[in-house]
Amino acid sequence: MLLAAGFVPSLLSLSALKSRALRKGVWFRLDPAARALVDATLLYLKRGGVIKSPALINALRAVAERILSSTSPLRVLAKAVGMAIARARGIQADEERAIALGIQWINTPKQWRPQVAD
Repeated sequence: MLLAAGFVPSLLSLSALKSRALRKGVWFRLDPAARALVDATLLYLKRGGVIKSPALINALRAVAERILSSTSPLRVLAKAVGMAIARARGIQADEERAIALGIQWINTPKQWRPQVAD
């Protein structure tokens, strides 16, 4: 959850997320449950509701992560991954080094990536 780490589900952020997904052609590639979750939450928020459930917030964050990773340029994704890797290893990384680390990690097949404990 690198890209959606600071995502706060609100009416404005969810409508912007949905319009971005529609604009980039990602919306209909999402599973129907994720689309229904976003649509139902938007309707609830438009009618004045407030989201309090941590489980719903985590589910919306996961959907936002899928949308953002599908619509963001590779450079942004590589920088986010590279910064996380540098932070985990305790390395000082500027923007170029973070992008290089991120691209190396993205290009490494999943079976060869070291398993990171959460």
